[in-house]
Amino acid sequence: MYNVLPAAVLRSVSASWPSVDWNGWHRYKGFTADKYGLLHVSLLPEACREAIRLLAISVADMVEDSFIDYDLHAAGLHQIPPGGFLGRHQDAEKHPLRPWVRTHSIILFLDNFQKEDGGSLVLEPDILITPEANMAVVFQTPNTWHYVQKTAETAPMRRTLALFAWTESCGFEGATAARFEA
Repeated sequence: MYNVLPAAVLRSVSASWPSVDWNGWHRYKGFTADKYGLLHVSLLPEACREAIRLLAISVADMVEDSFIDYDLHAAGLHQIPPGGFLGRHQDAEKHPLRPWVRTHSIILFLDNFQKEDGGSLVLEPDILITPEANMAVVFQTPNTWHYVQKTAETAPMRRTLALFAWTESCGFEGATAARFEA
C-alpha cells in the first residue's frame, strides 16, 4: 500500500520522532538484532499516536476479522541504526498477557531507502521490499520467516511504525516471543 498517511501527518511524525538517546527506547543489541523499539505505549509522541490510528484504519480490510492491539505490545515505533539489522525470525504467535493469537504484522516505512542502503524487509521465500516513505506492508504472521537486511554504515536511520493484528483464542499454545533462527 502506498501513500497510506496524509503528507502532513507523515511530516508531523518525522518532526516528533524521538532522538536515539530518548528514554522511551528499548535497545535490542545482540546476535539476533541491532535495533530500537518503543518501550511503552504511554511514551508514544502524539503525532505517532495519530499516525498509528490512521494506519490501523487504512489496513482494516486487509486484516479481515482480526483487531489491532492499541497497547502496542512489541509494536509502535521501531528504528534500525546504520549497521543495524533484525535477524531471521518468526513473530510471536501468542500474546504473553492476553488470550490472543497474532494474525498479521503491519509495517509502515517512514523513509526512502536505496538498495545499496540495505534495510530491506525480506519475507521468505523470495519477497524483498526496499523501504519507501509512506508505504505499508501487511503480511500474515503465522509461519512467516522474515528479516531485515543489515543497513549500510552510511545509511540513514531506518524508521518504521509497526502494528500487530490479533484474534481471540483461549488455550492456544504458541510461542509468546519471536523465534529466531539458531
